[in-house]
Amino acid sequence: RTMKNHESNKLTLEKSMVLSLSIFFSCSILGLILISFSDVQKDQWSGLSVHRPEDISKILDLIVNEIEEMKQKVISSDLNSRKEVIVKQDLNLASWKDKIESKSFCLNKNRGGLYLFHMRKAAGTSLRSFLKHLAIVHRMSFHETEGKIIDSDVLKIPGIISFTALRHPISRIKSLYWYEHVEWYYQMTKTPAKAKSYKEWVDAWLDGSEWKNAFTAANPGNTYMEIENYYVKSLSGWKGVGNIGEEDLERAKEVLQMFDMVLITEWLLEGGQVRMMDTYFRISRSIRQIRDMKGNSIMISKYHDVLAKDEEEVDDLLRERNKYDILLYDYAQDLVRYRLSEMFHFDRNSSRVFDENSCPIVPIKLEPMYQKEMGVFRPPKHKGPLE
Repeated sequence: RTMKNHESNKLTLEKSMVLSLSIFFSCSILGLILISFSDVQKDQWSGLSVHRPEDISKILDLIVNEIEEMKQKVISSDLNSRKEVIVKQDLNLASWKDKIESKSFCLNKNRGGLYLFHMRKAAGTSLRSFLKHLAIVHRMSFHETEGKIIDSDVLKIPGIISFTALRHPISRIKSLYWYEHVEWYYQMTKTPAKAKSYKEWVDAWLDGSEWKNAFTAANPGNTYMEIENYYVKSLSGWKGVGNIGEEDLERAKEVLQMFDMVLITEWLLEGGQVRMMDTYFRISRSIRQIRDMKGNSIMISKYHDVLAKDEEEVDDLLRERNKYDILLYDYAQDLVRYRLSEMFHFDRNSSRVFDENSCPIVPIKLEPMYQKEMGVFRPPKHKGPLE
């Protein structure tokens, strides 16, 4: 038994030594690789030795800094490889960073308000849950617009931190069909005979159809049930008449830039956006924890072959008709990537001084002209097309 214990202890010791050596050599090799590809001046590394305990932390700090710089290079490389890359100088990143840090300071002094422009079927409900919780924690007001074209002046209200999220346009439309239409008739009202096929539903809601023309005339300025360039219409001030064009797209880009926080729905579980939210708002309940995109997977698996047998053909049509939304979605991704790269330089312990007197008094009381822009604008007959 003594021999067995001795052998066991010997094996444990050997494993520990092997593990320690592996970690040591891995770190050393990583350090050498980073040094060889680094733009850091050689004198920052000269004189440092892994054999001196006091130098280890310095070496690790330099490695961490190199990794952060490599992240930026990867982001820049990815952006530069895109066919239609946005010009970084046009994004006013320094101005955005200054604005969001100032608003973050006020938020953490329980001064300010939150505003969500709720893009339908793009994790807006999850974002609402997160922001309502944030408002409760900081004892401030929460405001929301859903189903209505934005009044961009709302984004200029002092002290308001504004949020929105975009999802790939085709994925958003498909989710809208299965949730707003199919689930309503199959599960909520138990009248499946009233449900339209995917193709019938899309044909009815596209611009120019008899159903859509009548719906738009009855609900001017409403975007609750848009499936053609929804994002551009919502942000550009579209009035319900005429086709969307390049000027509308450019206006939508300008308004999108005005938001303090733009999120990409497909990236909500990835570290960058979660870190950005936690970095600026210092809240333990991250958006990763409250994300509640239930989706429609059960409905789709049960009824796809019955209702969406023409899916590929319909999706091709939607891509053609949503040209400007797809371009805006690509732009939004680039915008978020650039903002994430700027966020890497955020220093929570910065010596920069903010004036608490510049923060708004809470609760923020909106002017009547802005109050009418708040709420969920859900029009009648949105479950259509109806017979």
